[in-house]
Amino acid sequence: MIRKSKVEVICKRLDVGLISYKFLAKGNHNINYLVKTSKGNFLLRIENNKQFKNLKKEYNLLRSLKEGIAPKVSLFDNSHKILSTDYLIEEFIEGNHPSKNSTDNFVIIMAKWFKELHNNTKKSKNYSVKTAVKPYYKNYLKYRRHIRDQILSKKLDIYMNQTLKICKENDKLFSNIKTLSLLHNDSSRENIFYYKDKVKLIDWEFATYGLPEREIVYFFDSYDLTDKQIKLFLESYGYPNNRIAKKKLEIQYITLLCSSIGYSLWRLDLVKDRKSRKEINKRLSRDIKLLSGKVS
Repeated sequence: MIRKSKVEVICKRLDVGLISYKFLAKGNHNINYLVKTSKGNFLLRIENNKQFKNLKKEYNLLRSLKEGIAPKVSLFDNSHKILSTDYLIEEFIEGNHPSKNSTDNFVIIMAKWFKELHNNTKKSKNYSVKTAVKPYYKNYLKYRRHIRDQILSKKLDIYMNQTLKICKENDKLFSNIKTLSLLHNDSSRENIFYYKDKVKLIDWEFATYGLPEREIVYFFDSYDLTDKQIKLFLESYGYPNNRIAKKKLEIQYITLLCSSIGYSLWRLDLVKDRKSRKEINKRLSRDIKLLSGKVS
């Protein structure tokens, strides 16, 4: 728990008076506090993992975004004069998280939100899905020892190698891409605040530039949308309705599963408590099953 005197000093830097503060949540990379002040509520976001120093990048990104799409930021400090780690201050977002059963209205709103986000682009050299998938495969090789079932391990070797083959065979589909779009990369329910037909997303630590298809298939996968809702999303987003565009989505979904499998295995290398490992293994089994259905 951060000391009150430290929070008071931070508030002085913002020219506000501290009323109260409380712990909100602790993640793998940051600790978050709600800070109530004389000029409104703020979120104090403190670095929690010195091996993942991404807070400054997150701050600069949030500063650059159009108002209304993400929380406003007002301070970043890496001097370590007040706290021993980096921290930032951002707008405290209030509202409701999406319900477990996604409504058509929510799907439409998110499609338009993603389109606005993805309009933030930067120039890039020719994109290669064959190159993009290799780090995920290497991550899998490094941590696959955590798969105790030898039969499953051998099957997954086949699935992962088939993924590499598919990406190589379809690399030309992406050869004419000259720009990459800004992706949030973690549009889970707990990161979305939904209020009066408007949304804002928090936790931008994984944001990067990449293919819009990557984020689109992540959204489909995370919210278990019906075929009708997927069609509705693509129409609302303005995504092309042709064979090549659909093929790009399929390829990106395969690479997403490959990435998720590697991430789960990496997490198993770090996490020791039984409950967390059970959840990770549940996700891992699901992804292996889905990948099997796509590449077998």
